[in-house]
Amino acid sequence: MDSAAGSSRTSSDRQISRPPGFAPAQLSPFPPHRVWGPRCSHSSMTTFYQETFHCEVCRRWNSFGWLYRCVVDRDPLILEGQNKGVQIAFDSLGQHFAKEMTLGKYGPDSRSQKNNFLKEISMEQMCSYTPEQISTILAQRDHVAEKIAEERKSVPTNYNQAKNKFPDDGRPWLPNHKHECQFKACHRCHTVGRDKSWVSLNGVLNGEVLPHLATGFSFSYIGTRPCADAEIVKNLGCRPVPLVSAMKFCKRLAMS
Repeated sequence: MDSAAGSSRTSSDRQISRPPGFAPAQLSPFPPHRVWGPRCSHSSMTTFYQETFHCEVCRRWNSFGWLYRCVVDRDPLILEGQNKGVQIAFDSLGQHFAKEMTLGKYGPDSRSQKNNFLKEISMEQMCSYTPEQISTILAQRDHVAEKIAEERKSVPTNYNQAKNKFPDDGRPWLPNHKHECQFKACHRCHTVGRDKSWVSLNGVLNGEVLPHLATGFSFSYIGTRPCADAEIVKNLGCRPVPLVSAMKFCKRLAMS
């Protein structure tokens, strides 16, 4: 084969050399799986709809039109944007629910308030505490911000790293948007994303509407909420399989 023909061969035409007697094996059209890749240990994710994004683990394009995306840092950033008057929702539905969004009953902003502990527990649970224990817990909540700042300054190297991502000692849960965790992975590489993206309907009914849910962050990139006709969806999988009559089956066999 001349050099011109050899140079025109694509990567899909390349073959792995094998010993005599073995059929040549084609190289996979997908990039090789990396031994090391970005990982995310955060506890909250969402299904992020965008066909042009690829998985950060296997580097493949998503096949379902969405990827699991970390939203632990995104939630407080959405709340901060609302406080600054930034447009945080792309449609009227998101703007409506944005008035009710919160980081949750046990969110870091709520737990940073001294007296919020009394709202987190029921009356039955409160009776199990002694007055001294309740006083100790309230005192810890009162000085939690100062304690965090002291611990971050105790080790200069770690403090500088934490200061870059969480610059506000008074709100250590609010990250710098430049250091936001934007980990995205497909359903094959990050199977635990299904559990992390689970939404508690009881929590929503109790007023715990997370910012990424309220604003429709999952659909913010495509700018619309995927929907379908309810009359069509309710019949999916319910219609009987059309059967071929014996006469038509015999005719098809004769024609073949």
